[in-house]
Amino acid sequence: MFVIIGYIFMCVCILGAYAAHGGHLGTFWQPSELIIIFGGAIGAMIAAQGAKGMKSTIAALPLMFKSSPYNKPFYMDLFAMMFEILSKVRKEGLMSIETDIEDPHSSPIISKYASVSHDHHLTEFLCDYLRLMVGVILILWKLKT
Repeated sequence: MFVIIGYIFMCVCILGAYAAHGGHLGTFWQPSELIIIFGGAIGAMIAAQGAKGMKSTIAALPLMFKSSPYNKPFYMDLFAMMFEILSKVRKEGLMSIETDIEDPHSSPIISKYASVSHDHHLTEFLCDYLRLMVGVILILWKLKT
């Protein structure tokens, strides 16, 4: 939706500024020039991408008009989950979250936030980096002893 609004706003501003400075909007209607510009751009895109790239581009075009799944409630859940995890670290120590990050699907903290736990890539990303923190602490503890 915002893409369409953005394009309309852009066209109104460009054409409005051109008309405000005394330009005649009829001069923009040059079908052959539009064919040259858009045809050249599309031809260059086809030549640069090949068949596989064009199939991917065409398949991705509808995604441009879909809304993002990452909205304010999602981020609020994510921040609340991170707050709970980091509060547990602060109160009980970094090793207390080891079971949560090794098996996030059975973790009571992570499973409480369904919108976050259903995003597989995000869950893996967070657990990997929290696991890295736990691993560094283990290494430092072993070096100390």
